Amino acid sequence: MLTLRPVLVAITLLLFSGISFAQDFHYSQFYNAPLHLNPALTGIFRGDIRAMGNYKSQWVDVPVDYKTVTLAIDKKFLKVSSKKGFVSGGVAFNYDRAGDSKLTWANLDLNLSYTKVFSPKVILSVGGKAAIIQRGFDNAGLRYNDQFDETRGEFNGALPTGELYDQDGQIFPDFGLGINLRLQAKQTDQLVIRNNRRTKLDIGVALHHLTSPDQAFYDNESVPLERRLSPYVTGVLQVLPIVDVVGGVTYQNQGSFYDELVMMLGGRVWVKNTLNKQISLMAGMGLRRDKTQDAYWPTFELSYNNLMVGLNYDFNTSQFDIATENRGGMELSVRYIIRKVRPLPEFKVCPLL
Repeated sequence: MLTLRPVLVAITLLLFSGISFAQDFHYSQFYNAPLHLNPALTGIFRGDIRAMGNYKSQWVDVPVDYKTVTLAIDKKFLKVSSKKGFVSGGVAFNYDRAGDSKLTWANLDLNLSYTKVFSPKVILSVGGKAAIIQRGFDNAGLRYNDQFDETRGEFNGALPTGELYDQDGQIFPDFGLGINLRLQAKQTDQLVIRNNRRTKLDIGVALHHLTSPDQAFYDNESVPLERRLSPYVTGVLQVLPIVDVVGGVTYQNQGSFYDELVMMLGGRVWVKNTLNKQISLMAGMGLRRDKTQDAYWPTFELSYNNLMVGLNYDFNTSQFDIATENRGGMELSVRYIIRKVRPLPEFKVCPLL
């Protein structure tokens, strides 16, 4: 006999994007997805070019599994900058797919920011992004109530679905704005990276989907993509020459249906910290809450010179754990920073830690 549970789950997932409000994809390692968190974080790193990747696989044991991928790169344009500030730009590609309907979100972001250097300890950035978003679904993997053959008492895929979609995809523009304040310890040397003063604090907020674009799959429906507000605080506190406390918290709010609090606290040990080799290990614990506690996640990071790899696993604690049995999903982040060596007469200082 046909069980209605997968049918209801699939239909609910589809209608979630067609006649209801949708929420953005999210990462537990929000601090390792800076361009998704805030366009003002474009160029906020010590170096010239930063390449990043994120991958999240969630709820693989149930019919509504999620897979999310982000690829991003940003760069400082120091040659068109002044001594008191610099311009940065970045590009990010995001892809998210969920459930039997293969409900997809794909977008290409163009980010631009300006960073004002008030002093070696106080740095303020403002940024914006313009994006093209594509949303769509595949009807072939779905089952509907009208396809239940009451005479035979079973599902019959040859029966008509009873659903008429005006379109199975949407393409629309999107925009966002943000601001970030960086407070940091003063560097001891501007020509080399000694990595001996690492205390820093980022405080910022971004507003995404400024124009609330319509994303409905029906012509007679209007489904605005709700604005997402993302305030956050992330930081590093150096407590010993080779030991740091790291942490962050963000509150994500999107419309009246979705909000969550994500936080992480951990410790980092520098196994090697010389001019030519810098190796560190970080371990921490994160927590995500919406209306109730949603998940907790141990997280680990390994950095080797300009390369960083982060890994965490979400353990689901929400009411959905009846289906997931506390299994959430794995998340992986990778970052690589390119630092160019310039002749001294052309040297321009990057004040960021």
